Amino acid sequence: MGKFNNKISAEFHPPKKWILERALTYQNADMEESALQSVGIKCPASKITCKKGFETDLASVPRGIWWSISPWDIARAAIIHDLLYKRIREYRAEYEDSNDPNIETIVGNYTAAKKAADKVFLMAMEDATPTVPKWKIKAAYNAVVVFGRWSIIPTQEELYNT
Repeated sequence: MGKFNNKISAEFHPPKKWILERALTYQNADMEESALQSVGIKCPASKITCKKGFETDLASVPRGIWWSISPWDIARAAIIHDLLYKRIREYRAEYEDSNDPNIETIVGNYTAAKKAADKVFLMAMEDATPTVPKWKIKAAYNAVVVFGRWSIIPTQEELYNT
């Protein structure tokens, strides 16, 4: 079983950005550290830390379904997941080149890291307090598994910063 260090403390910056006012960590010994570390994600002692100042949109839940799953329901897990996906995008921006002879390894690394990141999201929702209903966990997890592939494509800013 995993645990968070604290509740979220963040400031809202319209239209949909939140900036952490203190660090948020999640620790779970069951996370697949090697897959995450293969793309440069630091997780010493199975702990992931979003530092103070980290920018997030909480959960990317379409506004039309907030009546059933709002971003606040799964916010802490979503922030940790946002950090993991950000690191995967940065890895891809730095290393992904179709002419690279190691492209299969690079793709394998970020594919495994996405799967591990999604699993961390699942575990973090399951470990959250207050408890997140199982049907919300299942819906949110399945959404990132299916639609998250687009969220790990590097942004233009990330491509130019490498």
